[in-house]
Amino acid sequence: MNNFKLSILSLFILIITVSCSSDDDASQELYSSEDLTILHNNSSKAWKLEAYYIDYNSKQKSEQNDCLVDDIYTFKPDGIIEVAAGLENCYYGDNEITEAEYSFYEDEGRLYITIIRGEVTEDLVNSTSFTLQLIELTENRMVFASGDKDNYKISLIFITE
Repeated sequence: MNNFKLSILSLFILIITVSCSSDDDASQELYSSEDLTILHNNSSKAWKLEAYYIDYNSKQKSEQNDCLVDDIYTFKPDGIIEVAAGLENCYYGDNEITEAEYSFYEDEGRLYITIIRGEVTEDLVNSTSFTLQLIELTENRMVFASGDKDNYKISLIFITE
């Protein structure tokens, strides 16, 4: 009977050990301060927004995709992003504003972008805000997304020449 209990206990410990492994965390890309030079080229670097997905995996674009993809985001050191709005507004009128910044957490190896986009009129402030994690970075393409690996939702795809 003691051997049976020991076998059950060993099996239980094995199941807990295997189920608690962090395969998802290990597969996430981590970034270093050297990687940031790809973002801002040690001075500034312009990136065009190529797509705004509400579901990255199914490639379902946001209703605001068309008004956002003509914007240019210039990344600079120290988390600064200058946004040059394109010709098509997401809101009615010409009172649209966009603010953006990025935050790098070197100890964690994670980088996040925060974007606030809104319309200001005499009686109304209408805005959209979100923070997304960097999940892909190359010299000419970067992807910020929310959600878990293989199930990314809101995503921004940036490209540069």
